[in-house]
Amino acid sequence: MSDVEQLRRMAEEAAARLGEHASAVQILISLPAPGGGTVSIKKGVGDWYARQGLAHEFIMADQAQEIAHAIHDSTQ
Repeated sequence: MSDVEQLRRMAEEAAARLGEHASAVQILISLPAPGGGTVSIKKGVGDWYARQGLAHEFIMADQAQEIAHAIHDSTQ
């Protein structure tokens, strides 16, 4: 079994287990692809709208943090 297949299976199992205790779970995995590029694995269970919101909030919070760091660095 390849690393990608193993990670995909692990993500499915983790999402299922976590989904027993939460209304929405979204797992995002990125790893280098053999021969270059990137492989992404996405697995979610539960409320689709909540999962979309979780992913969006993750992106927005990360962007806000990066902007805050850039502003801080530029004022030093």
